[in-house]
Amino acid sequence: MKQTESTHYIFFYGEGSAAERDLPLIIKEQEACYRYICHVLQTEPGFKLRYYLCDSPEEVGRIYGDNEPCNGFAKMPDTVYAVYNEKIRCIGFHEDAHLISYRISRPDSPAVREGLAMYFDRSWWGIDNREWAVFYLKTGRYQPVWRMLDRDFFFSLDCSVSYPVMGAFTDWLISSYGMGKYLALYKARDTSAAFSDLYGMAPEELDKSFTEYIRLFRTDGAVEKRMEELLTGR
Repeated sequence: MKQTESTHYIFFYGEGSAAERDLPLIIKEQEACYRYICHVLQTEPGFKLRYYLCDSPEEVGRIYGDNEPCNGFAKMPDTVYAVYNEKIRCIGFHEDAHLISYRISRPDSPAVREGLAMYFDRSWWGIDNREWAVFYLKTGRYQPVWRMLDRDFFFSLDCSVSYPVMGAFTDWLISSYGMGKYLALYKARDTSAAFSDLYGMAPEELDKSFTEYIRLFRTDGAVEKRMEELLTGR
């Protein structure tokens, strides 16, 4: 693979690939994401992030070494494997947010880890996280945050439900109580206990407050139609 370095990244990509063609734009986007994440979290890795920009999910598996197709993931401490082609472009905030936030801590709860990454992403399939939470509440598909704190339950859900809901919850939590308190939660070893200690409410109570907030909003009919199409693959 060819290699190009920028201020905070080392990019690996195939010759003649879509990633090579778009590399100046990719560098610009990732450097902007990096600066924003570091500013919000008030931390920097102290090393360059290594980005393997692959043509397909199969190439991700081959280059990583487990031969399992995947669109993108982060490997501690410094590496991202991501598909970049004409249809799939797994760049942006998400994986970088994982690696940079892991310099602070790596919570045992995958719901908390993905919630922070989705807080930076802001959207799922191009639709705002909060709109997904509103839609899932309206249609009876919502899954409570307190249940998603259980690792097995979180992984039993489709990520189209768990990721945007946790992203919306994290956004609400930070907006309501501040980033400082949230980072204390992120560093805690016992997430459920930390919710009670830091916020004065059990996870079930926080979920109730969050859903009360979410019910103040409505989704546009055209957006709801698009959500159904995305979920059913139409």
